Amino acid sequence: MIPLCKRVEIHSIGARALSSIVSLCPARVNSPAAWKSRPACDTMGLMFTKIRDYLFGSVFRAGASVLTMLILASNALGLLRDMLFSRIFGASRLLDVYSAAFVVPDILLNVFVAGALTAAFVPVFSHLRAHGDDEESERVATTMFAAAPAAMFFIGVVAFIFMPQVAHLVAPGFTADETALLIRMSRLMLLSPVLFALSNTLGGVLVSLDRFVGYGLSSVLYNVGIIAGIFLTPKFGPIGLVIGTLFGAVLHLASRLIALARTRFRVRGPVQLANRNFLQILKLMIPRMAGQPIEQLTFSIFTNLASTLTIGSIAVVNFARNFQSMPISVFGIAFSMAVFGSLSRKAALKDRAGFIYHLKETAKPLLIASVISAVVYVVFGSWIVGLLLGGGKFGPDAVHKTAVLLALFALAIPAENSIHLLVRGFYALKDTWTPILISIPGLGLIWLLSKALIPVLDVNALGLAYAISLTTQALILFFLLRRKLRSL
Repeated sequence: MIPLCKRVEIHSIGARALSSIVSLCPARVNSPAAWKSRPACDTMGLMFTKIRDYLFGSVFRAGASVLTMLILASNALGLLRDMLFSRIFGASRLLDVYSAAFVVPDILLNVFVAGALTAAFVPVFSHLRAHGDDEESERVATTMFAAAPAAMFFIGVVAFIFMPQVAHLVAPGFTADETALLIRMSRLMLLSPVLFALSNTLGGVLVSLDRFVGYGLSSVLYNVGIIAGIFLTPKFGPIGLVIGTLFGAVLHLASRLIALARTRFRVRGPVQLANRNFLQILKLMIPRMAGQPIEQLTFSIFTNLASTLTIGSIAVVNFARNFQSMPISVFGIAFSMAVFGSLSRKAALKDRAGFIYHLKETAKPLLIASVISAVVYVVFGSWIVGLLLGGGKFGPDAVHKTAVLLALFALAIPAENSIHLLVRGFYALKDTWTPILISIPGLGLIWLLSKALIPVLDVNALGLAYAISLTTQALILFFLLRRKLRSL
């Protein structure tokens, strides 16, 4: 039994919810004869009990369950958001400008904050907590609370100054008025990376402390803010969309602030930029920051190659990839983030057996979910694509092309989800270089295979090349991590 202080908030919520369902059934009887005479409700009760015990029986499984549910909720709101955008604005220039306004803030966020900060911060913070140095961990976190948004602010100022020049690179086809609106919206949106820099640092602390509700709820609230912005446009015009986006970022930050306030964590000054643990975090961030553009290059390659094929190939690739990425975010990211703190603590304590146990216990349900997702897309992909995208100008031929490509992309789901987990294993061991060094030749393999297979498979070559490359990367990372653990 896990002590109450080590459980995430949802543990009790989920357990109570499932227990309430079970309680609707009469008391169970243990004898086989009596069991057979009990109503089907008893069988259902036992099933729910087993589900409850499995999902919420450990911190990392409970965390994975929480994050999965919250990511599903976020994706549902994202779908609602896109439906509102399409129905209210249609394929308008306003939506083009709004989408383009995200480019620069997103680049800053993805390169300097998203992934890199958490990957470097959690292992160092967890190491200090595992060795009982709570005060030092709080001092390092406090320094990061100040340094991360401050650094992002100064980078944002530079981007603000040069935004007119950057805007022409982002959208060279815009008119002068559209470009002016783009500059204005982009400059306002530069506030969001500042807010996310602080929010992601708070998220790193929450993950380390196994507080997953506040961590996962933030993405749900972010979408709530964006949706609210849609309804502000009648009063504020296009800027209403920006206001909504910034409001979402504020909600993202607020949810994590509230979650952190409910822990025993305390802010400890002063800010110590020369602190050796803070400097170690910065050192660990560098490879992850370098690797972020590599990840984005994968889909730049797809766009580049698809542009040389039949009209509509780029759209087919984007639609297929969007479907394929859903189980990646719902399962791969959720499970790997849930166990990240536990892996980091085990690595800090040199507990090889515990590290492997946490890794295996996360890998088993993750692989099951991955295989099921892949099978669903392969078997029912045509029906799913037709239901959600079919109709109007997206005819049967487009549905068929997207479904076939989706089936090939789906073959990569088990490997891609495994990579997310294996990479967190390396990060927990304070190794941020190995995943990057493996991803670079992986990118090259995608390019070479795609070029070789396009004459035979057309656009489907991209999906097959992606699946082969990621499966290869997953296997290499697995064997390298296993070898690395021998010295733990």
